[in-house]
Amino acid sequence: MAYSIACADSGAKCPGKFVTETEKELMDHVKMHMTASHPDMAKNPPPPETLKKLIKQV
Repeated sequence: MAYSIACADSGAKCPGKFVTETEKELMDHVKMHMTASHPDMAKNPPPPETLKKLIKQV
């Protein structure tokens, strides 16, 4: 089973979408993406619970 998340699901106007084999790997990609593409959000990241609500199992 894979895990996915998309920036658009949070309301952001961003094409970022990630699919990984593990939830931990997905969160690592999200953190890297926030740092590179959403620096303001990276400085004040949403709580992990908020991000986990956006994760879909595919």
